[in-house]
Amino acid sequence: MARRRGLGRFGLRRGARDAACLALAVPFALPLFWLVSTAFRPAAAVYASPQQWLPGSITLSNLREAWRLLDFPLFLRNSLLVTGLTMLGSLSSSSLVGYAFALLPGRGKGTLFSLLLATTMVPASVTLIPVFILFSTLGWVDTYLPLIVPACCGSPFLVLIFRQFFRALPAELFECAELDGCSPLAAYWHVALPLSRPALAMAAVFSFAGAWNDFLGPLIYLNTSDRFTLSLGLAFFQGLHYSQLHYLLPLCLVALLPVVALFLLAQRYVMNGILAMGVRD
Repeated sequence: MARRRGLGRFGLRRGARDAACLALAVPFALPLFWLVSTAFRPAAAVYASPQQWLPGSITLSNLREAWRLLDFPLFLRNSLLVTGLTMLGSLSSSSLVGYAFALLPGRGKGTLFSLLLATTMVPASVTLIPVFILFSTLGWVDTYLPLIVPACCGSPFLVLIFRQFFRALPAELFECAELDGCSPLAAYWHVALPLSRPALAMAAVFSFAGAWNDFLGPLIYLNTSDRFTLSLGLAFFQGLHYSQLHYLLPLCLVALLPVVALFLLAQRYVMNGILAMGVRD
């Protein structure tokens, strides 16, 4: 009987926890549900009052027309190019720096790492003008270089992710690699990276989402419309068709899909990476 009561209390606590999580998820899910519900309605239903949560009919004509008006494939290619190169550079540099902070000996390494983390507390608006002057002097304005090159120098947050993950790996693995004649760089390539798929997946999600959704960077550095990324192209389209939500909403939904798809594909690795980061101080 006592065991049954314990199981019953456990079931009630679990049910209450699940209900609380569901209640907290509803405010975040409602805007996405409304976007999906509204994106494929006929134009008249988009502006109907009162609004209906479920569409009476579904059409793709708004998406086809908006796709033609915006030249969506051009902006999509630009975003994929910038995001892909940014993610590649960010993961490569951040994983290498995180490996060095985690496993390589060095005097003052802790101080340097603290200084690196301290840079995350500096607002981006503080360095906005000096960085723009620097890139303007280099002649990089109206190119993708200001959007890509800084990512190739590493991200403090991603460095933290990789450092914590590499510190959680057994030290014996790297000792064996050293006994086999591996240099530190070879151990990073042949031992650390193959084992860091959860950290790579988690960092890839953050890097991809940050580069894909970046609006301020393209707004500052890109002047030619043919070079606009998708976020800037959607803002440009909104300025031209500010009163035509039946065109804008389907494009916003399509622009959101790559981030959602990447998160769903990497979700298992992301959770494993979060758990692995807490194994070792």
